[in-house]
Amino acid sequence: VKTLKNNNMEDKRSYTITKKDNGWYRVEVIDKYGAWTEVYEKTLFEASRFVYEYWDKSDQRKKHKDNWNQAMIKMIKLDKENGIVSGNRDGLD
Repeated sequence: VKTLKNNNMEDKRSYTITKKDNGWYRVEVIDKYGAWTEVYEKTLFEASRFVYEYWDKSDQRKKHKDNWNQAMIKMIKLDKENGIVSGNRDGLD
């Protein structure tokens, strides 16, 4: 098993590419915001390309996640304002 690893201490970006016994490459990558994913690629080139593409889309993923979170916060607020949520943990009031 061969492992290539890079850890950059200035931000949260890091990656690990490990060649598995079946010949595939396991890729674990973390972007600058701490978002993590894992994939398997057939070649070292494809594994490396995935890392750079994942890092390149960090801002886009964060913006999408932030928008989603804001939508959830607004829906919870509306539910409380309209009395839909009365405090039961399961929300089945």
